[in-house]
Amino acid sequence: MARRGRTDKQLVEQLKTVPLFSGCSARELASLADFLREVRFPAGREIVREGRTGTGLHVILEGETKVVVGDRTRRRLGPGTFFGEISLLDRGPRTATVVAETPVRTLSLSSWNFRAALKEHPSIAVKMLEELASRLRTAGLSITD
Repeated sequence: MARRGRTDKQLVEQLKTVPLFSGCSARELASLADFLREVRFPAGREIVREGRTGTGLHVILEGETKVVVGDRTRRRLGPGTFFGEISLLDRGPRTATVVAETPVRTLSLSSWNFRAALKEHPSIAVKMLEELASRLRTAGLSITD
């Protein structure tokens, strides 16, 4: 578990892999890393459930998961991937269920800790908005769609 005031270079490196944080500086990532905690899930455990209120982001360090929408498996996620970025931003309902297929270890960032980090480094929010806008543009979506 990361502790406030201690920056772990490995945690910063893991955050760099999350596209949402790709524009952030090392200092900004170190601030976010201070709020990370390691969470372990046994095989078969639901990590998040579709429709339930989301509380944050998970970056998978070890293990394999499946992403289920409705009753259909949509994809699988493994080390270096992440989920929960939408809930990190709006604390809204989860758009999918994620189930650990093997034992899974994640780095988790809660939405309330994320907001505390944004107060320290508001520039993170601007960089995240730029990344989100880029994703929308790439997906061919716009506000008028």
